[in-house]
Amino acid sequence: MTQTEFEHTLLQARPKMMATAMRFFPGKEDAEDVVQEVCLRMLERGWREGDNTEALLIKATKNLCVSVWRRSLHPSPSLEGTGEVADAPLLHKEQQERLDRAIARLTPSEQRFIRMKSEELSIEEMAQQVGVSKRTASTMLWQAKKRLLTFLKINNDD
Repeated sequence: MTQTEFEHTLLQARPKMMATAMRFFPGKEDAEDVVQEVCLRMLERGWREGDNTEALLIKATKNLCVSVWRRSLHPSPSLEGTGEVADAPLLHKEQQERLDRAIARLTPSEQRFIRMKSEELSIEEMAQQVGVSKRTASTMLWQAKKRLLTFLKINNDD
């Protein structure tokens, strides 16, 4: 794929990337920031022959949205003395408490996978730590996330 073809694919995928980001962030500006960041990263990273570039762009957008959302729940400790952490919206604290309660309902094994995912370990690293195959680790992580989402949804419906 040439640079021109890549840029064309990028332009075609942009509406889908925006739609993905808008599911995470209500403000168009935040979604736009994520999409721009993904585009920059992809241009820096490059692409490989045979990549499904559009799918890769959508997945990268989703992953970056999740990372940005997580950072909003866990402000950087380096900001503690600046008063910025104290000014964090109460909603973030409530979301974190809900998340903590839902995680507490998981089995210890599921909690471990969720913790490893929050530490941004790769599936390979998780598999190595637990002593299972990558496929098994991926399945275990998927099941843990599925149960966590179920518990979050149940708590949200209360």
